[in-house]
Amino acid sequence: MAGGSKEQSPLGKPAKQGIFHRFVWPPLKQCLYAFFLVAAVLCIFLGLERLSEFLLGRSLGPVYPHNRAMMRSDFTMPVSHYDYDFVPGVCIEYNVLKGNTYEYANNAGFREPRNLAKEKPQDEFRIFLTGGSTTFGMGAIGEASTAMGYYGIEYRETISHMMEMILNATAPVPGKTIRVYNAGVWGYSYQHLLMRYLTKLRQYNPDMVISLDGANELPIISKLTPDWNYFDEGQFHEILKGMYAYSTPGLQSYLTLWLKNNSYLVSYLWSGRDLFQELNKEVHVHKGAGDNRDMASPGSQPSVEEKSRLVDRNIAAVVKVVENYHSALQNDGVHHIFALQPWFYSSKKTHHEKEKILEKLEGYRFYYEAPSDKMYKLLTNKMEQSATSQGYFLVDFSEYFDDVSEWVFTDWCHLTAGANYLLAKELSNLVKEHFLGQKLDKGDQIDDKNSLFWDLAAGGTIAYAPRAQGANVPQNVLAGYPKESLYSSDPAASGEKLEMVLDLGVEHPVSRARVVWGDAKSVPQSWSMEISVDGQEWKPFIQADGKTDNFSRWPGYEHYAAQPVQARYLKYRPENNGSRSIQLRQWSVYR
Repeated sequence: MAGGSKEQSPLGKPAKQGIFHRFVWPPLKQCLYAFFLVAAVLCIFLGLERLSEFLLGRSLGPVYPHNRAMMRSDFTMPVSHYDYDFVPGVCIEYNVLKGNTYEYANNAGFREPRNLAKEKPQDEFRIFLTGGSTTFGMGAIGEASTAMGYYGIEYRETISHMMEMILNATAPVPGKTIRVYNAGVWGYSYQHLLMRYLTKLRQYNPDMVISLDGANELPIISKLTPDWNYFDEGQFHEILKGMYAYSTPGLQSYLTLWLKNNSYLVSYLWSGRDLFQELNKEVHVHKGAGDNRDMASPGSQPSVEEKSRLVDRNIAAVVKVVENYHSALQNDGVHHIFALQPWFYSSKKTHHEKEKILEKLEGYRFYYEAPSDKMYKLLTNKMEQSATSQGYFLVDFSEYFDDVSEWVFTDWCHLTAGANYLLAKELSNLVKEHFLGQKLDKGDQIDDKNSLFWDLAAGGTIAYAPRAQGANVPQNVLAGYPKESLYSSDPAASGEKLEMVLDLGVEHPVSRARVVWGDAKSVPQSWSMEISVDGQEWKPFIQADGKTDNFSRWPGYEHYAAQPVQARYLKYRPENNGSRSIQLRQWSVYR
């Protein structure tokens, strides 16, 4: 051929290259592009996931030092038969402003530092305190949280714990230890208490159940619509109903919950907020805006007679559930008390300075345009009638604090530690007298409610303590809660008294005391506390070994006496203490 050219076959290499470039390479290139795009997105997501794990670990790492996966878990989990429950092992109390430690839900999902065995020990008298957030021990919430300085309730200030301490001191059961478990869950109403008992609590064979609730019924019974159904008005029922119906909002909520519990990135974006509360914004029971759009005549308001009929219908449904709850407990042979909790707008008490702030906030004076105090009064009246006819034990605390001037309400239904103690004392007296068959004595009487709020040590002075250097002054222990600052004495010289003496200023009846040490090394092998009226003649008050509790970041010990004793002076004396020094962070004394 001319020019040395070579004829190429149609089946030659150039033809093959043409087919590859025309038919194979374009789709292959698109597939490779999609693959690398997906890989890049995955790499970015994995990078963000690892970065989020690191950032989340910086904030929640101290809370979950041994379980990083728990950082992703929400406080609550969906439970089809009673809305929701706490996730076992999740941290349910982060507030450490009082020097308390983090608190976790136990194996049963209770706010308890103790796990709960279904097989009840032979030497245990088991009481469950159930209810909503007041029972749980919630501090101030919503707009009141900032106004009240983020006031919180630690475990040792819960009604259940105080009841346990009071009952074991004042009403011991021979051969048994009384244990009162906190089974409260925020947002729970009586429908939840009934279902949770039937499906869960009865497995643990309680000897007694005490239900403290009522406030969570108010937004439910205030919704006056023809199609109202009590069991459709649960705290998170709309979310769960959507999930189980496979509706679009329900599936979106489910996907959000799944991502929150399986992705550090989504967990970090939610920043530790209660995800159920965030998902439930549109149906949150505490919003309470007027809404009658479901009435038979759109745009028209129901008559007074119709409103009255609907209110009676709603309250009757709640009361019927309480009666069913009573029947279930009675059939199981479980002693029980129903207690109606205090409500800020129902109370006629003289307002403390803190409560004057609450009065100015928007709050929950109305639900669905219905006044909450009047609705609560209607509910309490109907429940009292029901208790009389059905024979169950009911106590009404809705106006209990009318004669108290101290700080009781942290918001519209949650209480201070002092108020919790008063309710714990009253409930313990009911258990002691009516269920344990023991007579009340002088120490059980509550003649001055206000005095039970006071930390008597806070107004006192340290009359004697071994010398200390710098800022480690003895007065540090009287701050009311354990803090970083403490009293750390120099080693006492030979012949020098190793003790601290607290002067309350005037004589008081005393029944409770708490001490918190500097650290584990500073806890003496044994120690004692004595009392005196005149500073000369001393009587024993506490004799203890080195056993401590874990309620604070530092080791502590609290004592509840069977009877109050008169005292102006208290003397703390460590024994078998090789260091010959004293390190204390807190010393509190109560009536």
